[in-house]
Amino acid sequence: MRCEEWNAARAAARAARPRPEGKRGRPAKGELPPEEVRALEEEAASIKGSRYALVKNPEDLTDGQRARLEALKKRAGSRLVRAWELKEDLRAVFRAADGSEAAELLDDWMHRAAYCKIAKVVAVEKKVRRRRDDIIAAVELGISNGRVEAINNKIKVAVRMGYGFRNTDNLVALLMLRCGDCQPQLPGRPVKARKKGVKGAKSVAA
Repeated sequence: MRCEEWNAARAAARAARPRPEGKRGRPAKGELPPEEVRALEEEAASIKGSRYALVKNPEDLTDGQRARLEALKKRAGSRLVRAWELKEDLRAVFRAADGSEAAELLDDWMHRAAYCKIAKVVAVEKKVRRRRDDIIAAVELGISNGRVEAINNKIKVAVRMGYGFRNTDNLVALLMLRCGDCQPQLPGRPVKARKKGVKGAKSVAA
């Protein structure tokens, strides 16, 4: 969506500058004054460099990214800013204290997202509405699939690093080393004491 807004702003700036660069004189009929053209160009430039300012959590922004985000917020009626605000409001749902608060915040978010007239946000709202009960349950129980997704990503990286495996046993062995609690004792290396509370330590000691 950020790219779409940038392309639209850049096209508007180009269309507003029909005369050659540096040409002097009074603007022709229907031509915007130079200061308005420069404002459109600055708007396109601010959108172009705003990727990380929009996707990162506000508490993790650098000073430069925070200043760029504040500059975007000053644009009245910006679809990009409205989408960012809805994204942050959805994050607030997962920080709710309990399931009832999460349900209230989520219902309010779905209502506003459904009528925001931003196609991509509306598409997300439909998916969220289908999983409403699951989202509320995740907040109430404090359970997520983050750990599972992290392990899946490690597996994908291992497969890419090996450029594929003809023997699945080799792949399983590598994944046990990378993702599991397997710590084989290598010859000529000092014996490392296993940490207490590590899963599988009791069975190995036995």
